[in-house]
Amino acid sequence: MRRTIDEVLAEARARLRRLGPAEAGRAAAGGALLVDIRPAAQRQAEGGIPGAMVIERNVLEWRLDPASPWRVPEIDAAGYATPVVVLCSEGYTSSLAAAALQQVGVRRATDVIGGFQAWRAAGLPTTAGGSARPALALVPEPAGAPDDRDGLDLAVDTDQRRAVVEGREMDLTRLEFDLLAHLVAAPDRVHTRSALLTSLWDGRHGGSRTVDVHVHRLRSKLGDRTGRALQTVRGVGYRWSPRAARSA
Repeated sequence: MRRTIDEVLAEARARLRRLGPAEAGRAAAGGALLVDIRPAAQRQAEGGIPGAMVIERNVLEWRLDPASPWRVPEIDAAGYATPVVVLCSEGYTSSLAAAALQQVGVRRATDVIGGFQAWRAAGLPTTAGGSARPALALVPEPAGAPDDRDGLDLAVDTDQRRAVVEGREMDLTRLEFDLLAHLVAAPDRVHTRSALLTSLWDGRHGGSRTVDVHVHRLRSKLGDRTGRALQTVRGVGYRWSPRAARSA
C-alpha cells in the first residue's frame, strides 16, 4: 500500500520522544551523541554546532549500528542503548533518520524539533561556516573486497565536492553532486524515490518527477559508459550498480 511522505513522517515520529533544542543540548551535555546529518553545503551555508558529530545521512546507519564493522567508536560503550540525538536543518529528515536507527536497534535514537534552525533561534552555541569537525568518510569497502568503482574511472571527493569521470571534471549542481555521492556510497542498494526526496530534498520539495529529472541529467553528465551504472529499478527508484556498467 502506497503512503505519502507525510504519512511516513508521522509514523516515524510516533516512535520518537522528540527533543526541543534546549533539551537536546542538555542531553548532549549529559553524554548523548548529538549527530548532525546535514550535507556539507547546508553546514557551510548555515553554520555548525560545537561538539556535534557530523555524519551525513547516506552513511548514518553504517556508522551508528553497533553491529556494523564501520561503526564509530563512540557507539561501543553503551551499544544499542546509546542515546543518539539526530539533527538536520529543520527537523524533517532527522525524524526519518532517527526512526531508521531505531529499526537497526538503536532504541534511544531521537531527533531535534525544528533542527538546526530552531537550535540557532534558541540562542544555543553555533559556529560560522559549518562545523570544525569534518564529516565522517563514506563507508569503506570491507578489507580485502574489491572497490566497486574499479574500472569505471570515477572519483567522488565529498570534502572538495568534486567528481571526475574518465579524467573529466563534472559540472554538477549541488543536488546533482549530493545525489551522485549518495548513490555511490552504497553500491547495489535500491533507493526509492521517496527515500531520495527525504534524504536529499529534506522531503518537502517536489515529487518523484523531481528525482527522475535529476537522475536523467546526472546520467547524461556521467557519459554513456559510466552512466549505465545509474540504473532505474522500475516502479521503485534507482541504484548504483558498477557491475552492470562494466558488463555492458
